[in-house]
Amino acid sequence: MRSAKPLLPVPSMKAWVTLTVFLLVGTSSPGSTIPLEEAVTDLVETLLGKAFRDALETGVVGPLLTQVSQKLELDDILRMSTSKWDQRPETYDPLICSICNVGLDEVIHAINNGTDPAIIVNLMINLCVDLGISNLNFCEHFVNEIEGQLFYIFENRANLTGKDACGMMFVGYGCNTNNPDRIWEVALPDENKPPVIDPTLPPDGSPVLKVLHLADTHYDPFYLPGSNAECGEKYYCCREESGPVESPEDAAGKWGDYRNCDAPQWLLQAMYDHIKATHQDLDFIIWTGDLIPHNVWNTTRDGNLQIIRDCVQMIADNFPGIPVFPAIGNHESHPVNAFPQPYIDNEYDISWLYDEIRTLWSTWLPPEVAQSVAYSAYYSTLIKPGLRVLSINTNYCYGFNWWLIYDDVDPGTELDWMAKELDAAEAAGEKVYLISHIPPGHDDCTKTWSHEYNKIVFRYESTIAGLFYGHTHKDHFMMFYDPVETTRPYHVAYIAQSQTPYHKLNPGYKVYTIDGEYQGSSYRVLDHENWILDLDEVNQSDNPRFFQLYTAKDTYNMTDLTPASWNSLVTQMKEPNSTLFDMFYYHYSKAARPYQEEGCDEGCKSKLLCRLVVSDNSDHSHCDGL
Repeated sequence: MRSAKPLLPVPSMKAWVTLTVFLLVGTSSPGSTIPLEEAVTDLVETLLGKAFRDALETGVVGPLLTQVSQKLELDDILRMSTSKWDQRPETYDPLICSICNVGLDEVIHAINNGTDPAIIVNLMINLCVDLGISNLNFCEHFVNEIEGQLFYIFENRANLTGKDACGMMFVGYGCNTNNPDRIWEVALPDENKPPVIDPTLPPDGSPVLKVLHLADTHYDPFYLPGSNAECGEKYYCCREESGPVESPEDAAGKWGDYRNCDAPQWLLQAMYDHIKATHQDLDFIIWTGDLIPHNVWNTTRDGNLQIIRDCVQMIADNFPGIPVFPAIGNHESHPVNAFPQPYIDNEYDISWLYDEIRTLWSTWLPPEVAQSVAYSAYYSTLIKPGLRVLSINTNYCYGFNWWLIYDDVDPGTELDWMAKELDAAEAAGEKVYLISHIPPGHDDCTKTWSHEYNKIVFRYESTIAGLFYGHTHKDHFMMFYDPVETTRPYHVAYIAQSQTPYHKLNPGYKVYTIDGEYQGSSYRVLDHENWILDLDEVNQSDNPRFFQLYTAKDTYNMTDLTPASWNSLVTQMKEPNSTLFDMFYYHYSKAARPYQEEGCDEGCKSKLLCRLVVSDNSDHSHCDGL
């Protein structure tokens, strides 16, 4: 059982007063002037630590933890990670990190001192329920899914502390690790960067390519129209098991729902039928992952594999003869987000997933990529002569992949491989597209991985012709800035909107017009058009009408889509009361009614603009002044 710990210092009056005032008033109250940073002191962490220790010893979650959780609205904050990336209340981040730091410290201490794992698991379930994160059904199933892997990591990672673990998992909430081993470097095969020559964009009438970008499919084979969309599990509903519908407005729509529900088969099929009829000139498809629905407490290996097979079959059946270049998303694994390093060969080995996608992706990819796909779900292949695609597994940067607590140093040697592939492409005179699920500047991408990724992109900026991501479910872009000449934007990445409505969104897709196949082509994106289905309309009419929401050049009055032009757009959107920003937010949120009703105030605007100018999560300096 647990070894003795030193006696706790007596909390100061300041600590008690600070935490009490936060619980009674909080920074969210009108007129409140107490910054949460004052609450994050060693003494406050002492109070929280004692509360966690008491909970471990008694099995009962005490009133302090319950009150803090309720004041933070912890259940809503955790669900905001992807769905409301621009609106998360960052003023609460320090206290969230303190709760995580002291809570995991207590759990790690208990594990290392022989506490019965069943006691810890029971406490985790109780905390999940009593802190309002979800109901007992969710909490029991999810904790039982993840506890084996977490215990393995906590038992086998040397010198692990709560601060270190939280600084990796909750980097998106501002938590920081103090472990110097988390800072590492990837050696470039050639550090001598050739002179940068800006690409020459083609004259009108030059050949072009048309490219479909599908992102965040989140297909739910068990979606049930009319089922409960306001279920107790909170994170995911709209199924037969979601409980009784207590009022008519709680019923899920036939074609999808703005609440925590994913895409039924007939919604996806209607989208594919529309794409086939409207875009008959597609040259290839980029598909940037997340095929599994959001029922994260109720997944299985076999269930996930079957959904992946079904999604691949739908694409193959609907777009025969069109090359497809996929990337893996964080929801493809079981448990969700769990992507162990390829050298893990015990019961947690990830080969059950990678071996299957190697087979499924062979529908479109050549045999020579099979080895790297089976190893770590990344690959390099030619799209056509002179144009290559690198598909990167960004789950190795995702903080919620708890295997990074165990070992985050270039998992799968992926960044080393990426740099070597880009170096070979540079030598061959090829252009390269980088495709991934999670954008490298996303809040939840670990800082060192993100920094090293950016270092590689900067070195090979003239070889890289395009960068394409998903994950956020929104429609936006991400600037890459020269780390030396910091005002020079040298690349722009495109983040495609989700196919799923999850959550508060309309389903949609993106089509790029790209500099075409000819000698000396830049292969840069020349324009993109964005299509949606309005859920309110289709659930009323029962007639799925996809329509073009906007095209980038015309809507934003841009002469081209160079990084400089996108940077100019950001500058214009910074202005107070910018109608350009209002237009951008409308498109960013896919014209979805819930987002339009909520609006985007100055705080929201500042966060969203910040996300547009950060590609390196270790450097937010471009957010200064926003």
